[in-house]
Amino acid sequence: MAEGPSTLESSSQVGNEKSYSYLPQTYWGLDPLHRAFVKMFVRDVLEMDNYPGHPVMNVYAYKNHPISRVDLVGWVVRVEEREKLFNYAIDDGTGVIGCTCWKPRVQSTTGKGLIDDNDYSTTGASTSANSAEQEFAEFLALKTQEIKKCVRQLRQPVKLGDLLHVRGRIKSYRGRREVGAAYFHLVVDPTCSTEIRRTMEQLQLYQDFYDVPFQLPGCQEGGDNSEAGVVKSLQDAIADFLNTNSTVLNFEIKELATVDSLMAIVQKARKEKDSTINAKQVFSLFTRAVGGLEELGIVYKSDKDNLYVVIDRDATLESSVLDIVRRESQKPKYSESGCHYRHVLDCLRTNHRFSGVSPNVVVHILDKLESQSDVISTSENYYIAF
Repeated sequence: MAEGPSTLESSSQVGNEKSYSYLPQTYWGLDPLHRAFVKMFVRDVLEMDNYPGHPVMNVYAYKNHPISRVDLVGWVVRVEEREKLFNYAIDDGTGVIGCTCWKPRVQSTTGKGLIDDNDYSTTGASTSANSAEQEFAEFLALKTQEIKKCVRQLRQPVKLGDLLHVRGRIKSYRGRREVGAAYFHLVVDPTCSTEIRRTMEQLQLYQDFYDVPFQLPGCQEGGDNSEAGVVKSLQDAIADFLNTNSTVLNFEIKELATVDSLMAIVQKARKEKDSTINAKQVFSLFTRAVGGLEELGIVYKSDKDNLYVVIDRDATLESSVLDIVRRESQKPKYSESGCHYRHVLDCLRTNHRFSGVSPNVVVHILDKLESQSDVISTSENYYIAF
């Protein structure tokens, strides 16, 4: 049973046979690469394994870094156009990966469009207008033309052989890894100078950051015996217990106190501090540890008192979230851009059974549904169902 932040060892890593101490999900936010758009080579994006212990969260391990977002630049080698998106395949010289790029929301030219040719027109301006007004009118006309040009460029798809810059989340769709683009931009680089500079930057980033395993600040071999350290160790141990005991669908906090391996952590801390601990203090430690798991989206508190449910084993919760996304996706407001996970959460909480569900639980379920190709993310935190 885990007793500290470094719990899981593995020898399967990208480009290195050395084993690493992987981070519990509690500490992912301490690694600056977790939420950053990491400038990686396509080969490494394709070869990374799912982060150990979290196979459905679209989080991958490079060394022991939890990677979920990437920043890629490559040459377009495949173009597929669909009604609402483009599927591009880009090649950076190390591999080829697909990128889902959503079309910009540009209104039709019939009726009131995004930019109308008559908008901000300077025709008929009074010749008696002073110079300041004339300069402003000219400036406004120039900016209007620039906006029109940008809109025309967005309407034109990227062509084969273009250099494309993509930022987005790594995801799996029908068994194939790809990038759901939150941003994509056509790079004009006739001399390849931009590509060369980027490659040099990537090599430096790999050397200075990516290839250096992350270590928790102030992490000591003996562990943290403070009350907060005991809670964190207990939280990791409970998560490990739930992962290894698939028959546990729900539990009460008092039931956890009957598990010998969990109580051993509390007793170890008591002996090292040479102090006594009563039943009320034990219950408080377990309550704080389970509360941390609830914030991480691993369990949620049901409508019954003190009963917590493991979300990966609650088929009703998963189907309810999927039904909400499907229903909301049919509405005109969400038919193109999708609905925000907070909106899904609000709809879900109208059911009394799920009134205690936290936002992280909904995000976890949506990530799982996306990995199963039941929903897709149109942009950061927005989802739509097929």
